[in-house]
Amino acid sequence: MSDEGIILGIDLGTTFSAMAYVDRYGKPVILPNGEGQPTTPSVIHFYDREACVVGEEAVKMVVVDSLNVVRFIKRAMGEPNYFLEFFGKSYSPQELSAIILRKMKDDAEEALGFEVRDAVITVPAYFNSAQRGATNEAGTLAGFNVLSIINEPTAAAIAYGVERLGGDRNLLVFDLGGGTFDVTVMEIRGTTLRTIATDGNAELGGKDFDDRLLNHVAEQFLQKFGLDPRDEPQPYQELYERCLHAKISLSSKPRAVIPVNFRGHRTVVPVTREEFDSLTQDLVEQCADTCAIVLEKAKMRWSDIDDVLLAGGSTRMPIIQETLRRLSGKVPVAGVNPDECVALGASLAAVFRHRPKHPAIQAYRQALSRRGRTESTADARSFPSAASMPSAPSSPSFAEGTPSAGLPGVRITDVASHPLGIVVLDSALRERIVSLIPQFTPLPCEKRGRFAYAYDGMTAVRVEVTEGVGEVRDEVTVIGEVILDDLPPRPRGTPIEVVYRYTLNQILEVDVTDVETRQTRRATMRLRGGLSPEAMEAARKRMASANIH
Repeated sequence: MSDEGIILGIDLGTTFSAMAYVDRYGKPVILPNGEGQPTTPSVIHFYDREACVVGEEAVKMVVVDSLNVVRFIKRAMGEPNYFLEFFGKSYSPQELSAIILRKMKDDAEEALGFEVRDAVITVPAYFNSAQRGATNEAGTLAGFNVLSIINEPTAAAIAYGVERLGGDRNLLVFDLGGGTFDVTVMEIRGTTLRTIATDGNAELGGKDFDDRLLNHVAEQFLQKFGLDPRDEPQPYQELYERCLHAKISLSSKPRAVIPVNFRGHRTVVPVTREEFDSLTQDLVEQCADTCAIVLEKAKMRWSDIDDVLLAGGSTRMPIIQETLRRLSGKVPVAGVNPDECVALGASLAAVFRHRPKHPAIQAYRQALSRRGRTESTADARSFPSAASMPSAPSSPSFAEGTPSAGLPGVRITDVASHPLGIVVLDSALRERIVSLIPQFTPLPCEKRGRFAYAYDGMTAVRVEVTEGVGEVRDEVTVIGEVILDDLPPRPRGTPIEVVYRYTLNQILEVDVTDVETRQTRRATMRLRGGLSPEAMEAARKRMASANIH
């Protein structure tokens, strides 16, 4: 196999990660890890100052050496002052995530037989710029050329919807992973997949369901023996693993038993599926509330949704599927692996966005053209699968969303997950936030605003770029600034024009122009996760010397 055009699509998950690529026939393929498994636990065990193991072997060490095990690091992405120490060395969330990605990169190269540089990495749709930047930095530290960061539900919808291109369908993507949750409404219109609205919770996932079961069992033990197994790390981790397996068992069985051993005392706590559902009912209600919020933002009702797509392993819980059936009146889509669909979709998005001459593009375009010729009698669901598409050794140039030679193009559009604004002074010289790019604005986009100098005699102006919903500085995050200086003294009220250009990769370019002199200052605000150039270089050196397997 040639390495030309290979891009890894990576689902960097809270509990499990997966990777995929598009083969020469246009078929997205999951790449197994070094142990032959389609997913890799996002778990790290440090056993020396310079050595660690990632994946299933690390999971085995959770109980016996819990203080040197890292789990759920995705929840800390974007936090500037978060560090964990192992054997005297401190690690940021970016570095820890990079270790997981490095393991995946090594496994991919071993499976393919050549070096893989390019990658597209997915994140929850509601991740802010700091969280996206941290993910980008992690990929860079792992040795990848990160072409783009895309939203997980967008990737899942692509994996499902690419076989339904040419029709009109509305999708609700319900993505409940191990540590994060989001809901996204997308539409397929012809050959365009477009995000309409999204929302979610970085602190809600399968782990929270696990914790409810663990706390229930621990309370039963406490009542019986007056001792709490949550008080010590090793018994806690042992109990957590048993509760996790019991939760998985309850997805297919009506009852599970959980043994507890602590300080010489033993008991077995039985749990029924009904009890588990009762323990987690409020978490399920949070999920249902988020669905209602997203539908309201999309200006839709459940009756407008054609398909409900499940992503994330936690959607296997019967209570989740039953709740969605009750709310939507529809059976969630079958045949889509919730553990793999995000990685598969990321690999397809990578080809559509970054490899215009990949043979897969020609294969999809040919299939779309054939479907177009029979559209009067064909149903959207009859669109041929990627596996049936022929190889195309050569293909004409294709730009994303730009048809050529009379054949349809595939367009994947996303939206601004968070509004972008500017800090201004009102007539009373009080700071307030003005939104230039509202939430859910389709990307790419360009927005302009006309402002004015607040004081007489100003020779410079500072434009502060904000992210988030709010009317004052404390309610939003300042993600960058542009300073236009070396101006002649400007009287109050002299106009200033500010232009925001936001790309599909959520890179923001800002122009600040003094309207009268036409002097302009431009700044590009790329995804940054908080590590300084010096910190990135130091992390690179540590990664280069690390023994990761």
